[in-house]
Amino acid sequence: MSPNIFVLAASALIPFFFAYLWFSDSLFGGEKWHAMSEMSAEKAASPVKPLKLFLSIVLNLFLAFGMYIFSIHEAGVFGMVGGDTELMKTGTAAAFLAEYGGDFHTVTHGIAHGIGATLFFFLPALGYVVIFEKKSTRYFFVYLGYWLITLTLMSIVICLWGAKPI
Repeated sequence: MSPNIFVLAASALIPFFFAYLWFSDSLFGGEKWHAMSEMSAEKAASPVKPLKLFLSIVLNLFLAFGMYIFSIHEAGVFGMVGGDTELMKTGTAAAFLAEYGGDFHTVTHGIAHGIGATLFFFLPALGYVVIFEKKSTRYFFVYLGYWLITLTLMSIVICLWGAKPI
């Protein structure tokens, strides 16, 4: 299996779309978010500079590729043969893929990996931010919820459509 670049690019847009909903005034946006994040209304109202927007897209692409590696187990076989697709068609790699390839490309598997990525990577990193920047517990849970749902949605999309047979 190799990554479907178009699906990874599409899944990289999920953090943008979900942030629009999650941080809307009806959920955690507006004055509630300004108070929680200790951000002034003026700073929040200022537009995002194009370079920063571009960098956020690049970061989302890194995140999507990382979720691909974390969620699609055949990526490990691809790495073990040094990225040589021909070696995946013969020998042990081919036998492994014949028996297990394509397994676990389900919604449930995507949910498991989204939760796993959140608990094992984002929770500790976010914990450090909250502890040492002295943010509130509510800030922690708002962001943890955002990343839990975002990474789970990304992983589901990647599990279902993110890998293409070699």
